[in-house]
Amino acid sequence: MSFCYSAVPRDPTVMLSLAPLSEISRLSHQLGYSETIAANITTLSTTDVATTKGTIQGLLYVPDLDNDDSCFDLSNQYIPANATRQADLPLTDYILIALVPWINSNCTKSFMASASLDPLHAMLVYRPDDDDGQPPEPESDLWKIDSGRGWKQRSHFPVYAVSSGTGNRMMQQLSLYSGALSEVPYAEEINNTYSPDPADYVRVWTQLSVTPDPSLLAIWALVLIILAVIVTVIGGTSLLMHYVQNRRRASLRRRVMNGEVNLEALGIKRLTVPLAHIQTYPLFTYNYTAPMHSSLNSPRSLLSPGRTSFDSASPSSSHIRGKPTDRLDYQPTCLICLDNFESKVTIIRELSCGHIFHPECIDEFLSEMSSLCPLCKASMYPRGHCPRITNSMVRRELSTRRLRSRRPLWAGFGSGWQQLLARGGSESRPTHGEEPTATELTTSIPLQKQPTAPGTTRERMQELIIPIDETSSDDGRPQWKRAALTLFPGFR
Repeated sequence: MSFCYSAVPRDPTVMLSLAPLSEISRLSHQLGYSETIAANITTLSTTDVATTKGTIQGLLYVPDLDNDDSCFDLSNQYIPANATRQADLPLTDYILIALVPWINSNCTKSFMASASLDPLHAMLVYRPDDDDGQPPEPESDLWKIDSGRGWKQRSHFPVYAVSSGTGNRMMQQLSLYSGALSEVPYAEEINNTYSPDPADYVRVWTQLSVTPDPSLLAIWALVLIILAVIVTVIGGTSLLMHYVQNRRRASLRRRVMNGEVNLEALGIKRLTVPLAHIQTYPLFTYNYTAPMHSSLNSPRSLLSPGRTSFDSASPSSSHIRGKPTDRLDYQPTCLICLDNFESKVTIIRELSCGHIFHPECIDEFLSEMSSLCPLCKASMYPRGHCPRITNSMVRRELSTRRLRSRRPLWAGFGSGWQQLLARGGSESRPTHGEEPTATELTTSIPLQKQPTAPGTTRERMQELIIPIDETSSDDGRPQWKRAALTLFPGFR
C-alpha cells in the first residue's frame, strides 16, 4: 500500500494533491496522510518528461548521498533519519519523485547527481530555513548552482519548488511512512479494514498535474480565435475588393475598346493615336471654288457673308454622310498652324469627324499631343486599343459617371432645347454649291506646307489640347492611406 501525494505548481499551474493509495486500492483519508497543495509553488525547470494525461506520478522519496559527501552530515540536520529512501521502497521498478531540501547549491547539486541515477520523473525542492510562503521566483539568484542557472537545461527531469512549511511537512510524513506495515500510523485500523499481507508496504504516492491552467488556456484560445476572425475578415474583405476592382477595370477596359468611354475627354488620361492608324485617314488636294452667283443683296449672303463649303472627304462621301445640309461649314485654315489652304495646291488630311488639317500638323498632334480632334474634340483613338487601366482611373470614371447621373432634369431639357434650335438654324446655312472636285492622294504625292514661324505650331498644339491632371489621386495621400488603398482598393 502507499499514500498518494499529487502536486500542481503555480507557474505552470501544478496542483499537489495527497491521498492514500495502495498497490491494490487507495487507503481511506481517515486512515492516512492526505493533502492537496494548490498555491505557493514555483516552477524552476520545465524539462519535458513522459506524462499520463498531463500528470506525473510516482513514489515520493529522498535521494541518498555518499557518506563521504560534504553535504551528508549537513543534510541530516534537515532530513529525518527514517525518511523514505530508495532502499525503503518495493523492489519493483517504480517511477520515483524526489523530495530534496535546498540547503545550498553544492548540496542540491549532490542530490541531483544522485537522483539522476534513479528512475526519476520529477523533483520537489524547498528552502527549509525560509519563511513559509511563496518560494522565490525562478530568476532569483537563490536558485543558482555553480554561479549560474544552466542546470535547468541540463537536468533530465522537471524541478518544482514548494514553500518551506509544505516541504518540512512532507518530509515529516516521509519519516512516518518508511517502515514496516505495523509501524505506520493507523496500522491496526489498516489491518482490520484491508487485511493486508505483512510484507506489504505503505508509502507516500505523489501525483503532479502539469496541465496548464484552464483559465489561461481559455484566454489564449479566445485571443487566437479573435485574431483568426480578424485575419479572416480582413483577408476576405481585401480579396472581395480586389475582385470587384478587377471586374471594374475589365469593364472600363472593354468600354474604352468599344469606344463607349473617352478617357481623354473625361480628363482622366492623356492618349495618343498610333501613327499607323493616323495614316489610314485619307489625304486630299484642297479644292475650293467660290459660288458663281453670290450677291450682297441675296438672303444667303446676308445670313452668311463670305461662307461657302467644300467637300472634305472622298468624292462620294457627301452622299454617304446624308443631306448636303449635313456637311461641315467652310474651313479655309488649318487650326493647328493657322495657315490658309490653297485651292488645288495644299494637301490636307480629313479626320473621321470631317475636319481637315495639314497632314504634318495633324499627324504630329495626334501621335504626340492628344487623341482628340483639335476643333470638335471628337476621339480619334482607334477601337480595340486601350491604355493600362488603374484603380485610380476606375474611381475617377465612376465619380464622373455618378456626377452626370445626378444632373438636374432642367439641365438636360435646356441642353436638348439648345440642340433643337441649333438644328433649326442650320437650315439657314448656305448650301453647298456645285460638287467640287476632290482628288484622293496616294503616299507618293509629296506633302508641302507653307513655312511658319518656328515654335508657333508647337505652342498652338499646346493650346488646343484639353488640360488633364494625370497625377494619381493616391499620390497626395499619407503613406498609411496608400497602404490601406493597396489592401482595400475599393476605399477612397
